[in-house]
Amino acid sequence: MFKYNSKYCLLGMMSKGSVLFDNLKGFKKNRTTAVSFDSEFDPEFPKVSYSYIHEKPPKPIKPYKGTQLVSRLDEEFFALSGKKYKEIRETRNYFDKIVSIKEYSKQDVLGLIDLWSSTSGKKYGWQLHSGYDRNFFNNWYDLEKDNLFSRFYYIGDKIVGYSILHKGTNSWEYLLRKMDNSIRNTCLYVDYKTFEEIYKLEQKDFYVCWGASNGKLLKYKRKFGSFDETTVYFYKVVK
Repeated sequence: MFKYNSKYCLLGMMSKGSVLFDNLKGFKKNRTTAVSFDSEFDPEFPKVSYSYIHEKPPKPIKPYKGTQLVSRLDEEFFALSGKKYKEIRETRNYFDKIVSIKEYSKQDVLGLIDLWSSTSGKKYGWQLHSGYDRNFFNNWYDLEKDNLFSRFYYIGDKIVGYSILHKGTNSWEYLLRKMDNSIRNTCLYVDYKTFEEIYKLEQKDFYVCWGASNGKLLKYKRKFGSFDETTVYFYKVVK
């Protein structure tokens, strides 16, 4: 079973002020709320938000459902042949001519997060998650970078995207990614190029667990193939 519940998945969803539990089962979000990706973990908090749970919670809890998608990336995929992969192929060919991968610059990354928040991020409304990215780079990236697969993409001296993944037990966990969406298909390129880098440098055939999504975002992820789709549940328990 593919699960999105490692320490690094937690770190990628922590806001400023969140505190990771020592047992790595979740984190303190604030003084009244804890977050856990393990349905059997019962921290002593008035409110507990459970995320990425594979078992449907008992009634009367009413969960929010998402689809956890896993893609298999292999030699057949990276050939990008045929009509099925035309958009990815054309995007790769275009951006490969103008994009370069550079070393990490915290200033550039935080600037890109601000840009994303003020433009692309608005469409997500209350689900704006740019604070997770800021917290990650301000507090965790320098400590954990050797355990991560990170890429930072530039056109000239301007950062246009970044991606952060962690190699889990049976899949690569996609943790964080932001891009400059004023340039068409930047997201598609960042995702494809990151997977291509893993394929060339780390592992020939591998799985990517994207986390959970619905609607247009789920449809987008399916462009990279759907090896496994699982319903996962999100819900809150008030004691």
